[in-house]
Amino acid sequence: MIKLKLYSRIECPLCEYAEELLQADGVPYEVVDIDDDEALMQQYHVRIPVLSNGTNALDWPFDAQSAKQLLVEVGNG
Repeated sequence: MIKLKLYSRIECPLCEYAEELLQADGVPYEVVDIDDDEALMQQYHVRIPVLSNGTNALDWPFDAQSAKQLLVEVGNG
């Protein structure tokens, strides 16, 4: 199953909200903690939460429909 990546941090209220939104709509995703990787921290620190399909990314705020569109894009790639 294709999953999106949700770039996140611990104690990030917007990240928690994004997870709730994705879960409520059944959007498959995996959390990537940017604190574990200096390069990700540099790239996403001020942008999180960021949702990515590996090719395209959505910065917050995003909605479930936009997240599902990311899945369609990667499925058709």
